[in-house]
Amino acid sequence: MDYKELANLIFPKVKDREYYEEKYPKRNLKEGAMVVRFAPSPTGFVHIGGIYTSVICSKLAKQTEGVFILRIEDTDQKREVENGVTRNYRGIKKI
Repeated sequence: MDYKELANLIFPKVKDREYYEEKYPKRNLKEGAMVVRFAPSPTGFVHIGGIYTSVICSKLAKQTEGVFILRIEDTDQKREVENGVTRNYRGIKKI
């Protein structure tokens, strides 16, 4: 089995590279700028480790004139609570 066959087994619905380059165009950032993210669980409770992580990510993005992305984790649907996303956002928006 070659790598293309293996890739098709693992990722059967992957589109051509051009599709992804069009969907996600190159960012217009300066050399060395960092794109970082924080992805808390949708439980709405931001614990101290999450706050620490978001502070570090935010600082790195600011220092490098990059981008800080808040991406609410969508794989933890069983633990999602009402207003969890809003509570997460409020918990870190001042960072």
